[in-house]
Amino acid sequence: MMLLTNYPIIMAITIICILLSCVTLWFICRHPIPYKGLYSIGLGIIIGLCSIFLFTTIKHLERQASLTPTPTFIAVHSIDDLELALAEAASQHQPVLLDVTADWCTPCIAYKKEIFPAPEVAKQLNQYTLLEANVTANTPQDLALMQQLNVIGFPTLLFWDSKGEAAPQAQVTGFMDANDFSEHLRQQALHIQ
Repeated sequence: MMLLTNYPIIMAITIICILLSCVTLWFICRHPIPYKGLYSIGLGIIIGLCSIFLFTTIKHLERQASLTPTPTFIAVHSIDDLELALAEAASQHQPVLLDVTADWCTPCIAYKKEIFPAPEVAKQLNQYTLLEANVTANTPQDLALMQQLNVIGFPTLLFWDSKGEAAPQAQVTGFMDANDFSEHLRQQALHIQ
């Protein structure tokens, strides 16, 4: 159902198909014998239209998914790695998003599998240098990185603007759905600075 609410045209056509099916069934119940052939033709047409609609919808969604590339994150393992990546991004005038994550963190996994690849979010993230610090191993380097960045919970998303300056007002700790995260990125507009 979530798929239908994201695409109003698909939802409208689905409702029309359902209404047509209901009208046809009502007509069959009201006139059971004399129009037997007409009922079969009507049902065949409705089933055919629904099949064509579902097929074209699936093809449309596949095409949309192929148009939006999945964001690729660069692994960061230490403070030195982070500083190097930040300097490189600043030289290219790109804002930075650092995802501090752990394998055991369910919301972190949801960000990776659902939120970042969402079409509206992925399009916005294409303007960022994307970094990922997976601190699952809890090594001394991981601990030093978390302490340097003042990470106290997971997931934590940290931002730097296109000049390489930290943007603490943009920090996200915890989970946001795709719409809220997209709106957050739009409000911060770090790529414009």
